Amino acid sequence: MNIKLKEIDKDTLKVGDVVGVAREVSYGWKSSFRHKMIYPAKITRITPKRTKFFTDKFGEHDKREVFYECDNEAARETFLAKTFRDIQDGIFELTELKRNDCIGKISDEDLPEVAEHMKAITEILKKYKEK
Repeated sequence: MNIKLKEIDKDTLKVGDVVGVAREVSYGWKSSFRHKMIYPAKITRITPKRTKFFTDKFGEHDKREVFYECDNEAARETFLAKTFRDIQDGIFELTELKRNDCIGKISDEDLPEVAEHMKAITEILKKYKEK
């Protein structure tokens, strides 16, 4: 999926504008997902020389910070980053269940449904394991 985020020219920004601020979704030591979370933030202050920008959510940004338009492309980027984060959280929960020996406490009523979902997940992940 090819997503092109539109950068905003900092010379055109003014106080009150809403911009997208990108933040990485990390997993593990010095590893980050290829899609970023794009958070909307409102510009609250700009220094006279335009070397620093201040937003309501993140505070101070230097001149190297890249701002993006909050459009459909940014929404798709954020959706994919959130989806990856949900997968990451699910893997953590499964690990905790196994570590705390709670996996054996799954009720007989839930067992077939859990097995069906796990089978579907492993079928999808098999094609990535082979690469």
